[in-house]
Amino acid sequence: MNNHIIFLLYSLLFIHSIIGYGFLFGRIVDKKLLNINLGYIGIIGFFFICLLSTISSFFIAHGYSHNITFHFIGLLSFLYFINFSKNLVEIKYLWILTFLLLIGLYIYKNHDDFPYYHLTYALNLSENGFLIGTGNFSHGFRTFSSLFYFHSILYMPYIDFYLFHSGPFFILIFFNYIILYKMLKFLKSNKLNLIFYFSLLSFIFINIAFYRIAEHGTDRSAQILLIIIFILFFDIVFFEKNSNNILTKSKLLLILIFLASSMKVIYYLYLILVPIIFFRKKLLISFLNNKNLLIILILSSSLSLNIITNYLNTGCLLYPAEKTCIFKQQWSIPKAEVKKMSVHYEWWSKAGGGPEYKSKMTPEEYVKNFNWLNNWIERHFFNKVTDSLFGISFIALVVFISFRIFLKRKTKISFKKKDIVIYLIPLFFLIEWFLNHPSMRYGGYVLFAIPIFIFTAFQLQNYILPKKIPYVITISLIIFTLFTYNIRNISRLDKEITFYKYNLIESPFFFINKVNTEKIIDKNNYKIFSPENNNMCWASKTPCSYNRNIGIKNFLWMKMIYRNDK
Repeated sequence: MNNHIIFLLYSLLFIHSIIGYGFLFGRIVDKKLLNINLGYIGIIGFFFICLLSTISSFFIAHGYSHNITFHFIGLLSFLYFINFSKNLVEIKYLWILTFLLLIGLYIYKNHDDFPYYHLTYALNLSENGFLIGTGNFSHGFRTFSSLFYFHSILYMPYIDFYLFHSGPFFILIFFNYIILYKMLKFLKSNKLNLIFYFSLLSFIFINIAFYRIAEHGTDRSAQILLIIIFILFFDIVFFEKNSNNILTKSKLLLILIFLASSMKVIYYLYLILVPIIFFRKKLLISFLNNKNLLIILILSSSLSLNIITNYLNTGCLLYPAEKTCIFKQQWSIPKAEVKKMSVHYEWWSKAGGGPEYKSKMTPEEYVKNFNWLNNWIERHFFNKVTDSLFGISFIALVVFISFRIFLKRKTKISFKKKDIVIYLIPLFFLIEWFLNHPSMRYGGYVLFAIPIFIFTAFQLQNYILPKKIPYVITISLIIFTLFTYNIRNISRLDKEITFYKYNLIESPFFFINKVNTEKIIDKNNYKIFSPENNNMCWASKTPCSYNRNIGIKNFLWMKMIYRNDK
């Protein structure tokens, strides 16, 4: 039972530390960012921690001393900046929400990439700090994700690395708080517009579809952020009239986009939403002034860190784009290998991967001229896509019927032809997804949901409901969603306990396979560990490499991984 208490206390400590860094960021950059709900402040704090964690990894390992100090500053910021008269009720609700969702944090088996490189990457940062040329360990270590850097600062006494999966859990908590706060605010004002219905639909979908935290990896957190991005976008474009509020919300939108992009680089494409807002609201000049110089600089630093980290990992500014592999260095991945991996990723995302699929076409031939389409339709569309579409459509139908049967009369809200481009923007991103990386993990779940939810929300906002009816329906759907989330997780845990003979009462920690590693001493007398019997690194000593033909040397104040075969 002590394990569970410590597990819970650390989770709450991290939540308050994250919020503390959100307060700190707002005080440094723009105090107006703090005049929003606690969920947004948590997201801001998450972004700030990812940024600071990435920077500090270049200078120091994220061991106990670093991380204790790091979270001590976060907690001090929380206590110093929090307005107890204003925020105490919000904190209470945040605690309640955390307990309601807590069961999702209990896992036994992680996703397949966790033992391969997710755990090892974060653990390496905890034990060694940033290593130049980490991409030489294997292809999994070549792709930057801020979640690894976030998880590395969760390495703490007693729990060690056993909360390295919790980043997505915190994102889920903050997402739910944002959505619930928005919906209840709309209910109090009795103004059920597009944002309200879209938020309700998204709340149901995310909690039911993304209930298993172990499956989130680096993909689903970014998709959850994408939901909030579009809520903010539509709120600014259609409903916000105050220019100061528009600028503040646009800053928040930028933070969300940069955070999502730091998890998956493909989401930088969504930066196009910001100039759309500025040109539509004629506020571009207002944003590009001295007052906003600091946040522009910080966001630019986030992008620069992504590029720099990519380059120091692989020798490419944007891996696996071969043309960005410039200024060849000792640690650089050979261009031929980069090109091969670029095709491999596209081949995999277009349903070319998997042992059950066999083709006479080479991966290069497969990805050209829609040669992949028939196989994608057969193996991916009539599997994951249709399943997801059915679930999304069912949620939309249930919500529509729940409100429609009580609709009283039609309002004056109507479709404006000039807004058609705005409504079509999600379809543009869906087409881009389909053409370039049509795997559900790369945004598909949310990109299919958004157009359907927008259409449903638009239909419902055209009607007025009798008083109290919206409140009753909404609360009922919220309770049903949270109940379903918990029931699905209870069922999951029951299966894990039965199949793996897992004793949840004894330990809240996930399974770690104990692997034997071979210790390799390179010519510079540095130790490198490599798993035996083609096993994965798991939590073995670091640096852990699947490539045994590498060495380590000093480079400036850091260490560099290089290939001996070059």
